[in-house]
Amino acid sequence: MTVAELTTLLERLATAWSTQDTGLALSCFTEDAVYMEPPDIQIYVGHEQLRPYFAALPPGTVMEFHNVMLDAAERVGAGEYTFGSAGKPVADHGVAVVELENDRIARWREYQRKGTAVFADFVARDGKSWQWHIGNYP
Repeated sequence: MTVAELTTLLERLATAWSTQDTGLALSCFTEDAVYMEPPDIQIYVGHEQLRPYFAALPPGTVMEFHNVMLDAAERVGAGEYTFGSAGKPVADHGVAVVELENDRIARWREYQRKGTAVFADFVARDGKSWQWHIGNYP
């Protein structure tokens, strides 16, 4: 798989979630895929558990990938994303690490935080009250 092919796969998944197309979403994952948010937030194993999870996405759900990376030799990639509801001021931004088999996702690990829905504002450096910085670091 190439970075372009992984980007296409993740964009197909984003389209599926944004259009509530459960079948299309499932086609991005192997039959026995493991989808998790470590360390203990959520886990779904296989299409049997992923189907109702994906099917529950309400209209107005939006998903977008911003940056995609791939270690082709190891068949491990990652994508930085925004996931939320259209028109809402807050969304989840995160990174999904994916392990690939046969050009599909076999394992998905996501790490995310809530923040302003606009990705550029979420990652902006200025205009924020940072919790940790050199001025208060021990």
